[in-house]
Amino acid sequence: MFTEAIARAGKFTIPVVISSRTVAGKCRCEIGAGVVVNPDGWVLTAAHVLALIRSQQEAVQAFRARPPAAPDTAPKRSWLARRRSRKRPAEEEAPAPEVVRDHSVWWGTDGAALQDVTLDAANDLAVGRLQPFDPQQISYYPVFKRPDGDYRPGRSLCRLGFSFHDIVPTYDEARQAFLLPADSVPLPLFPFEGMLVRMLRCPSPTAENGELGTFIETSTPGLRGQSGGPIVDVNGTIWALQSHTRHYPLDFKPQPHQFLNVGVGVHAEPILRLLDRVGLEYRLGR
Repeated sequence: MFTEAIARAGKFTIPVVISSRTVAGKCRCEIGAGVVVNPDGWVLTAAHVLALIRSQQEAVQAFRARPPAAPDTAPKRSWLARRRSRKRPAEEEAPAPEVVRDHSVWWGTDGAALQDVTLDAANDLAVGRLQPFDPQQISYYPVFKRPDGDYRPGRSLCRLGFSFHDIVPTYDEARQAFLLPADSVPLPLFPFEGMLVRMLRCPSPTAENGELGTFIETSTPGLRGQSGGPIVDVNGTIWALQSHTRHYPLDFKPQPHQFLNVGVGVHAEPILRLLDRVGLEYRLGR
């Protein structure tokens, strides 16, 4: 059913690979997704993906701003004397092993960075421009569902992203860069179909002050690696962008802790409103 839709949407769906290294030396990747909107390199993704990027950037800046540790010239003391001694000032204390000391983001192409970012926190949306960007990289650009179109429950939809694909990077000290294993790219798409269940007004992961966003709910959950990815119909038209997953308790007795997991995607209306706000060109379907 979704064969052609996946082929089309796969051309404009890109990975967001966020690499980090901790003080303890542990390297890891978090994976999200983005949608390339037009030949100018504008990309939509989930705002919480950019929030993770920003938090890691701030952690790296704080780590690098620490004053260098003073050399220990004091004579050796017994463990009891050291235990009774006062602690060093906080700024001289060694950072915790889990603190992020190095960080980078790969947007599916080497050397590209996201610039001119605009956020819609209430709807967990972000849009920015990849620079540099070669429009020849994308052979098909998306079509978006009309916000005033038919959104009746029961429509089959398919969510795209890069789930169940683990990447363990290494860090090259000489180049000060992360290296992804050769067999880890390109990232394979993971499609996951479900039914449109209902419209939602609810807070997003990035909402502030109790703001409510406009979402659709699907009968299957979003998966790790699909945040910011498109939710499309059988024609490949984008109806929503994956935001988060909700967990409804089933209250089956006497079986405790059973939940129904459903997906929540940002409705086309706030998506197109954000694109209009930035003044971007895009394709609109039915």
